[in-house]
Amino acid sequence: MRKTLPVISTSVSSNGASGGCSTAAPDTASARRALPRWRKRKLRIALVRHHDLCLNTRQISQIQRRAGVLPHLGLGYIHTALKSAGFHNVIQIDTPALGLDSEGLRKLLADFGPDLVGVSTTTPGLPGAVEACEAAKSTGAKVILGGPHTEVYARENLYHSCIDYVGVGEGITIMPELAEALEQGEEPVGIRGLVGREFDGGAAPMVNLEDVGWPEREGLPMDRYFSIMAPKPFATMISSRGCPFKCSFCFKQAVDKKSMYRSPEDVVGEMTELQKRWGVKEIMFYDDVFTLHRGRVREICELIGRTGLKVRWEAPTRVDLVPEKLLEAMAGAGCVRLRFGIEHGDSDILERMRKESDIGKIERAVTSAHEAGIKGFGYFIVGWLDESKEQFRRTVDLACRIPLDYASFYTATPLPGTPLHTESVAAGRIPADYWDRFVRGEFDQRIGYLVPDAQQRAQIAYRKFFLRRDMARPLISHMASTGQWLNTLDGLRSLAKSTSNTDRDF
Repeated sequence: MRKTLPVISTSVSSNGASGGCSTAAPDTASARRALPRWRKRKLRIALVRHHDLCLNTRQISQIQRRAGVLPHLGLGYIHTALKSAGFHNVIQIDTPALGLDSEGLRKLLADFGPDLVGVSTTTPGLPGAVEACEAAKSTGAKVILGGPHTEVYARENLYHSCIDYVGVGEGITIMPELAEALEQGEEPVGIRGLVGREFDGGAAPMVNLEDVGWPEREGLPMDRYFSIMAPKPFATMISSRGCPFKCSFCFKQAVDKKSMYRSPEDVVGEMTELQKRWGVKEIMFYDDVFTLHRGRVREICELIGRTGLKVRWEAPTRVDLVPEKLLEAMAGAGCVRLRFGIEHGDSDILERMRKESDIGKIERAVTSAHEAGIKGFGYFIVGWLDESKEQFRRTVDLACRIPLDYASFYTATPLPGTPLHTESVAAGRIPADYWDRFVRGEFDQRIGYLVPDAQQRAQIAYRKFFLRRDMARPLISHMASTGQWLNTLDGLRSLAKSTSNTDRDF
């Protein structure tokens, strides 16, 4: 049975500290008169995820178009937090799932008549988010932009007149406090994590998702979500947050650096609801590292067994965090796939990536998962800074040599705030101010590749991996188990058509 969700309050306790999950400063937001908890707030709020297909994608077009549309869990958690605080006039608008363009989004928002619109974004997806903010502003609503992008470019985002506020850190705490301030007709000064043109609230601290409740899914087009990797219907979940590792290509918000875990009971409870309420056949965990706390994973597997839950699931992990006994327990509890952040097949580049891994660990982990009956999905990055053709070949050779059933080859992209970005600027590969100008809308071309033929290398890697004879049986098995026949075959045909005579140069 679903547990009662906590109320996120802005009330002040007897000792002057803010109660609930509030993190606002005591002389401003904490002093704001809190409405009675039983009162139903009238503010109308829309939470928006707009299209994020953009020029700075790390994925090749043949794969990106067919990979799928996954639910936005962050907006679902914010929706839950708003409901817990008494705001029930809330909708989520997922334009990729609904097939809406910017004009369609504007019409939908105009019909709803929101007072406040929250738009989520990543740095590469900012142009689409700005389109959504413009559509929201045309309705007269207050607009807040949030997401991992905003921690690096909080004030720069306010360059766009359609954005009133920027949320930095936990939207779960920022949005209820902002909504309450607006409903009371007050300036939202002093809210931790809220940045405006006249004030800066810093970053909102991380909260444990178990203290918030499960993400709201009611009203979402659940039948429209799909993944080339899973049967329909499927869903996504987060069982833990944070990652202590320091890979040089990965951008981390301040809140990502601390690990927090949901209890096995809470995790299996949500899995059970997804199956019973939505008929979900497979669950994709989107933790940073699912097996970081191995004892908790064992407890989750044991609880799945005791409850008799029968649902497929997959999760991301590292090659150094999957001992054989744990793999056996996961396979017995319904784990069908593990996504390994392998990244590269060259030892020198792995060291430069700060992966804290080696080829031997990679081979042992993927082989052990395969022997336990768990399919392996490998993530790789090609076109690394100064990557030679020989180093690239080692990556493709490794992917084809170990027993992986799936692989994804991304082009190296120096995201702002990452060591890779700092190194790429120092090497003269990219302009130091590219992302600053991108945020302001001054660039209409992709940030430079770190080797000239990086996009071609990614396409070659996909062809060499998926179009080899050894992949026929795994691909047929995948299509049969997921029903993703058309999507998969279409992607394979597209890869085959893109074959170039220059492939043999690699």
